Amino acid sequence: MTFDNTILLILKQKSNAEFNELFSIISNRYMNSASANAALSRSLKNLESLGKIKREGSRIFITDKGLASIHIEMKEKLVLRLNEIINKPIQKIDEVVQLLIVLTERANESPDLLQNARENSLFTIKTISDLQEKLDERQEFLGKMNSLLGMQEERLRELNFNDERVFDFNEELIRKIVLFSGVEKISMDIRTKEVIEKIPELFKKEDLFFVDNEFKEKVLKIVLSEPLAELTIYIPKMRIAVQRGRANCFAPFQTIKQFEEI
Repeated sequence: MTFDNTILLILKQKSNAEFNELFSIISNRYMNSASANAALSRSLKNLESLGKIKREGSRIFITDKGLASIHIEMKEKLVLRLNEIINKPIQKIDEVVQLLIVLTERANESPDLLQNARENSLFTIKTISDLQEKLDERQEFLGKMNSLLGMQEERLRELNFNDERVFDFNEELIRKIVLFSGVEKISMDIRTKEVIEKIPELFKKEDLFFVDNEFKEKVLKIVLSEPLAELTIYIPKMRIAVQRGRANCFAPFQTIKQFEEI
């Protein structure tokens, strides 16, 4: 849609507006206010010269000619867009349905819109009927795929395949980590400077922090005190990626299940 038509559509929706109102709506399209002001001024001058808008004091109104212009623009675009996507309806089914609803509702109120659609559309009622048949077939296929996926999901559980869960990184999760890791050390790859600075250097070895059982809870609570902390925690059989208060836990299915049940 051209800029002039955008202005007409705004005026149609608002009934009338002042220059500053229009400016506030369109200004975010431009790099600076000077460019926006110049574009709006040119558009209003052009629309007024064509008789599509009129001014009454400080207010700007759309005229009958302007309404007719935007109506033609809208109805032509509606049919053109339907013609464009009707050949790839499955991918665009939501838009096809939405545009057909708009077309049928507006056709009741606008005989010329209906006539325009009859003369210019590349689809017929049979096209829609054929589309319904394709959707029925697609739905049947997707139903079968859904059933097969469910079976494979259950089979992967039986094979103890890799799984994941997302938790809030809070004191309850720290409790689970401490209990689940038992007497084993945990290691942490910390990527947040503020957290690194708070953890004693004695735990650091090369790029990782290794924490003994007796200090795990204390160190993890230091991490918890930094809301923007980003790190990866390694405990036996599990990797926990922490980012901004959320923890993604990765491990075999049975390990995740045991962790959740603690």
